[in-house]
Amino acid sequence: MIASFLIFYITVTLFAMTLLGIYGVATRSNLIKKIIMLNVMGDAINMLFVIVGYRLVYPVFPPIYERHLTVGEFLSRAVDPVPQALVLTAVVIGMAMNILLTTYAIQFYRLHGTVDARDMAGIMRGERE
Repeated sequence: MIASFLIFYITVTLFAMTLLGIYGVATRSNLIKKIIMLNVMGDAINMLFVIVGYRLVYPVFPPIYERHLTVGEFLSRAVDPVPQALVLTAVVIGMAMNILLTTYAIQFYRLHGTVDARDMAGIMRGERE
């Protein structure tokens, strides 16, 4: 009972963090703040995937079949490995994305002296330098 109650509040908190990330990306003009909000949103979504694959039974087994278990018991108690694999892949892709975006922001700052998205749009259109 308490575990399902806790999982519910963790899920609600992660949904709120995802919405916060979307809000931050949509409303902030500073590129560094946008990158931070993308990280917050990505981490919240990854945690949601982990919670989707979790089982609310005790004891929870790893997704490796052992001979002393029956197939039915194994299927009811084993953690789903697919969300774990997706999260592992998403973490690697997210790290590469963060490095690429941060490198672009640093390089743009070196060339133009700003990381503001509105100023960047003007520079790209040729209005400012």
